[in-house]
Amino acid sequence: MTAQSVHRDAYLDLIKRSITNYHYLGGDGSFEDFRCVTHYDLEQARWKIDPLAKPITLLNKIQLDLIEQAVVAVEQRKVPGDFMEAGIWRGGAIILMRALIFAYGLNGRKVFAADSFAGIPKNVRAVNDPVDNWSDRWVAPIEEVRQNIARFGLLDHKVVFVPGFFSDSLKSLSRERFAVIRLDSDSYDSVETSLEYLYPLVSQGGIVIIDDWHLPGCRMAVLDYRSRQGIRDDIFELGGNAYWVKQQSYGTPRRS
Repeated sequence: MTAQSVHRDAYLDLIKRSITNYHYLGGDGSFEDFRCVTHYDLEQARWKIDPLAKPITLLNKIQLDLIEQAVVAVEQRKVPGDFMEAGIWRGGAIILMRALIFAYGLNGRKVFAADSFAGIPKNVRAVNDPVDNWSDRWVAPIEEVRQNIARFGLLDHKVVFVPGFFSDSLKSLSRERFAVIRLDSDSYDSVETSLEYLYPLVSQGGIVIIDDWHLPGCRMAVLDYRSRQGIRDDIFELGGNAYWVKQQSYGTPRRS
């Protein structure tokens, strides 16, 4: 291992510990076992900590490492395209993706950050999705997200914001190409819409990461979309996330 790679890994580890606020919330536990969501009261739908201590991401180390592994894999395979997260909350994964571009010298790549910046919209098409019953809609205004990214010194032209509800905003990306897309959209409608607009824009060999695999609406939206489009690429699970490598070419399947 070279000195450069040691410094890179230390920098990225610090980013991961910072966006989860492990330094403050971790206590005596290891970072590998730390779950910042334990500081969130699910029944009351509120944080049990001071607002200033709220993490920038809910992801754990395994999930953050998966993002890095995906970025490294597509770079090694020379898969063309940028990185995208749809549903970014406070911007933690965006910060990590931008840090990965810096740390690995991926100067030809950008990070796209798509979100309503007004919280999770309720389903229109799907029924009985438990996400619709959440009182906390996980609102993070765009200025708050921009400030979070800026605090890490990573807010620049390589971070592209795509504001608005996905049915309106994602259609503007029809000429883009992505090597990694990460969907953290929670509900059936939002995940389905994300796939409809973004999946055709993923290059062959690109990686699709699904954050909310434990949520029934999200999982059903993914399985329904894959079934309609005849996608049979193997789904892998890691740390509560799902992912697969796209075997179809860029531009397929076409949006229905």
